[in-house]
Amino acid sequence: MNRHNVIEQLQINIKTIYHKAIDADKLISEQQADGLGQFDQIFVSESPFNTQADHFLPYVEEMANDLVALQQCEDDAQFTQQLEPLVSKIELAHKTLASFKQLLG
Repeated sequence: MNRHNVIEQLQINIKTIYHKAIDADKLISEQQADGLGQFDQIFVSESPFNTQADHFLPYVEEMANDLVALQQCEDDAQFTQQLEPLVSKIELAHKTLASFKQLLG
């Protein structure tokens, strides 16, 4: 798969996560307004994310920023080096959003 196709698939995945994150964040805000859902961050500190937030959208923003940095890579080694953590973040976000939906959906 060439770089263009990889970038395109990452964009599709991040867009899908974005839409799911909007729905999940709405539920989180509703829960917090009811005095529930009192937590400091979605992902534990050992996750691949640098962001620490109690909603999903800041994590989506981090993935989007990582994608922009990936698109600016000049050589294959740098591209691969930056691709791996982004894929890990995308996989974790998909898995967590699916679990969240089952839990509260």
